[in-house]
Amino acid sequence: MASSLPSNVTVELGQLLSSLTSPDNNIRSVAEKSLNDDWIGGEKEKQEVLLVGLAEQAGRSFAAVLFRRICTRHPENLDVVARIVDTISDGAITQIKNILIQGFMNEPADDVRHKISDAIAELARPGTRTGEWPNLLNTLLEGSKNSNPGVRESSFRILSAVPDLIGENLTSQAVPVFLSGFKDDAERVRTSTVTAFTSFFQTLPKSSWSVLNPLLPDLLNVLTPLRQQYKSDELASVLESLIDLAGMAPKMFKPMFKTVLDFCVDVAKDKEMDINARLSALELATTFADDAPNMCKKEETYTEKMVMQCLSMMTEVGEDDDDAEEWNSEDDLQNSDDNDEAYSAAKQSLDRLALKLGGKVLLPPLFQWLPTLISSQQWRERHAALMALSNVAEGCREVMMLEVDKILDMVIPLLNDPHSRVQWATCNALGQMSTDFATLIQNKCGDRILPALISKLGPNSTYRVQAHAAAAMVNFSEHASKDVLEPYLDSLLSSLLELLGSPKRYVQEQVLTTIAIVADAAESKFSKYYDALMALLFDVMKADSGQEYRLLKAKAIECSTLIALAVGKEQFAPHCQEMVNIFANIQQNIKEEDDPCQSYLVHAWGRLCRIIGTDFIPYLSGVMPPLLAAAKHKPGLQLIEDDSQIEQFDQQEGWEIIPVQGKYIGIHTSLLDEKSNAIDLLSVYACELGADFYPYVKEIVADIIVPGLVFFYHDDVRYSAAQAVPHLLTCAQQAVARSNGGDFERAKQDPAVLELWIPMLKKMIETLKIDSMIEVLAGMYSSIYQSVEMIGTGALNSADLDELVKAIHANLTDYIQRAQTRNNSDDAYTEDVEEEDAESADEELLGEISKVIHSVFKTSKSDFLPYFESLVPMISGFLTSNSDECRHWALCVVDDLIEYTGPDSWKYHELFLPKMVDALVSGDASVRQAAAYGIGVAAQYGGESYAQSTIQSLQTLFNLVNVPDARTEDNIHATENASTAIAKILSKNGYLLRGDLDKALSQWIDTLPITSDDEVAPFAYLFLSELITNNHSAVTGKIGKVFESVAQALVYTSIQGKTAEKVVTATKGLLGQLPHSEAMSLFQKLPADSQEVVQKWFQ
Repeated sequence: MASSLPSNVTVELGQLLSSLTSPDNNIRSVAEKSLNDDWIGGEKEKQEVLLVGLAEQAGRSFAAVLFRRICTRHPENLDVVARIVDTISDGAITQIKNILIQGFMNEPADDVRHKISDAIAELARPGTRTGEWPNLLNTLLEGSKNSNPGVRESSFRILSAVPDLIGENLTSQAVPVFLSGFKDDAERVRTSTVTAFTSFFQTLPKSSWSVLNPLLPDLLNVLTPLRQQYKSDELASVLESLIDLAGMAPKMFKPMFKTVLDFCVDVAKDKEMDINARLSALELATTFADDAPNMCKKEETYTEKMVMQCLSMMTEVGEDDDDAEEWNSEDDLQNSDDNDEAYSAAKQSLDRLALKLGGKVLLPPLFQWLPTLISSQQWRERHAALMALSNVAEGCREVMMLEVDKILDMVIPLLNDPHSRVQWATCNALGQMSTDFATLIQNKCGDRILPALISKLGPNSTYRVQAHAAAAMVNFSEHASKDVLEPYLDSLLSSLLELLGSPKRYVQEQVLTTIAIVADAAESKFSKYYDALMALLFDVMKADSGQEYRLLKAKAIECSTLIALAVGKEQFAPHCQEMVNIFANIQQNIKEEDDPCQSYLVHAWGRLCRIIGTDFIPYLSGVMPPLLAAAKHKPGLQLIEDDSQIEQFDQQEGWEIIPVQGKYIGIHTSLLDEKSNAIDLLSVYACELGADFYPYVKEIVADIIVPGLVFFYHDDVRYSAAQAVPHLLTCAQQAVARSNGGDFERAKQDPAVLELWIPMLKKMIETLKIDSMIEVLAGMYSSIYQSVEMIGTGALNSADLDELVKAIHANLTDYIQRAQTRNNSDDAYTEDVEEEDAESADEELLGEISKVIHSVFKTSKSDFLPYFESLVPMISGFLTSNSDECRHWALCVVDDLIEYTGPDSWKYHELFLPKMVDALVSGDASVRQAAAYGIGVAAQYGGESYAQSTIQSLQTLFNLVNVPDARTEDNIHATENASTAIAKILSKNGYLLRGDLDKALSQWIDTLPITSDDEVAPFAYLFLSELITNNHSAVTGKIGKVFESVAQALVYTSIQGKTAEKVVTATKGLLGQLPHSEAMSLFQKLPADSQEVVQKWFQ
């Protein structure tokens, strides 16, 4: 094809390409400089010529690669997702497209055509200036029928990369194209078709899946020849596509599920097959459990086959290291299992199966094999059994905890196994169960586990077993009480101290972590070991050691402060100054940016502050500069313009790769983790030091918190920034109060406080409207709630209320959509898989929104109603929801509406009052509780409008209180709220009962005591004291019941302070109506421990 460029330019470009591929470094360097400076960095016309010329030269593989790399390059001074090719003229773009299409159709070499295909796909990317390419789809559809299999394959290759070319409206027309591809004679066309089909399927809404569903059997037929011919790479590629499909529409596979399962197991167990294909097969089979566990449970052979296969692959460990000599000599424990890919994948699969199928389904087939494996002569089988127990413990927790003694009977003897890897696996199982079965296993089996693990810390164990036994001790101690640990502290700590002299640094590092956690758990019981340990730690921290000992020193920093925290300020005081000097010296001598001592010191200073409180103030000048620097870290973005760089970044720890409109951005996340942690510590200082920390607050708010609240590069930074807001405001309020003579009420809304609050509030509301992270949203609402409570009236002006309600409306709308998606997920293609984390996060979000509405009603009262109006339809919808959580949430909001706007709330009564009354008989206790509370506040604050409705609810409330299980743990709060609601109704509206009031009051006294809900108890008992003071017949006839009810409230502290004093005074008067012996008899009927509490009040 003749060039469209002048001949001299063509020659110049040809020479440039030759020089760029020259083996001579000097020639290549000069050519690279010319490419970057003269061509890429030159005028726009030069860039056009370069891209056109490279497109014409695309027949040379290097030119095709270079074309794609340069056309996607980021032009200077433009948006990060812009490309150089987007800046050239329309004519040049059209010319390039025509050249590439000709090359695509005519190029004889497959590898070159692939690179041309990739260049075409890049230009055709949707949403870009070059994406409009009307004739491309027809070209590819024709190409899929071309006589040349290479063209057919490349056509599907492009469709894989740009599936949007087809579009939902052409789904039916695409069916014969894919069907032809699945049945193509050429294997590479079939595999390429599978990838294209999957990419297209992923772009479609669920409503269009039925059109493609019939093609699934033909797609699966692609697998068999690849399996038979051991085409591992191609088989892995097709299986990866099926994993994507199974993740989206697992039940689509239902008619042929057993066949797919058998195929996957057959491939996974075939050790002649390449490992990637085996792992892909195992992953596909496991994906079905993740996304369609019920379908898996219904297939009778699924669990048994998967358990057997996982156990089998878990024996593929240490295959060239039978005596574990290499394993025991390794120092890099982080990547120790990297060579045992089958073992690692099988462990993870078994873990996922346990989480999704549960113990009742998984454990029977597992325990068919475990006894045999445990007693096997092959160490790998014993090791597999122990690691299987470790990996199913979390998912099978409820069932396994019932048999924990029998499991320990099976596990603990293997601590003395002749093979060190089995000993290690035993420690791992004990550590994992200590976490997953906490705190039952600590309290019930500590006398078995602690001596067993301590025995492996001695010199008869290999270094790796010693370290892992110490690590398992961390798991156990994190959930153990000091009383459980105390009998073993001597032997444990003497063994750990011995290990501090280990020649293996990883053992020393683990020992320091273990000592720190044990100290944290043992608290004051650790005091007797303090002096010896602290001296050793000081020696480690003061040692002038090399770079390889940096982490050990960092662990010593952590350990020393955790020990100081455990024993307390008094015992630590003599060493405080020396520790400060050591820390300051380490901080001043940090040279490398990646020195772990830097981040460990940040936390250590925070612990020191917690220990010594305001005595820490003199050290702030040295502590704050590095902490502020860490909290101000910038995102550390790196634009990745070359696909080859992605793998490099993936392999670097502390980087995350994010796709953005066809490009990739690397984010240096390790720096941002430090930023988040630093902000958390600023909160600690503000909380601990109060007014004394105020000199730093303005800088922190302006430079760290305000930008941090909209820091979308890292979720934890936004969350930490939000959590810091109330602490910083409190700090400012305390400083203002100190300066104005201690008037804290006046300080709450001081201009200096509002000056900090207003910009933070605006950023939080801004984030609420656009953030998609539920945990961050909940954190923001929590911060707003706490801050409004602290500032009080005036915290939110009319504009703030308007924007806040818009944010709440948007977040509730999103919540409804998420809930509907979860509720509607069980259909022909997908299962309603219980996602506890997602549901729990949403429940927390609803709770925090409710608190914000509560605080706004509390501070703004009826002034909030014009803004609240827009939420009313949504709240009304929640009240009729099938979800108990939604109804409970809406009732809580209505409760606040009535409580804080009183008679003004009657405007909305038709929307909520009938539903509130109906909710009194709900099957959910939390719904009944909220409804009962609402009826109570309607009587208390609602005025005459609510009077008759509340009276009509009395019988239902009495019924609620008097059911047989009214005082079970689940029902007690609903019962006590109903009792208090009755008190409020009788107190405010009892006159409407006329002659029946006395009878109702007598019945109400029988609903006492109120011992669990200290929010409602005060009203009920003050009402009771009022009846006593008035010598009402309802109390004089039930003196014993009244005394018992008051006594229980005092014992359970549901009433305290002046309320308790008033009730006790009234009750004393009531008891005075009895003979002394009868009064003493009532007292003596109380349990002994209750008598002691009551006597203090009545003496």
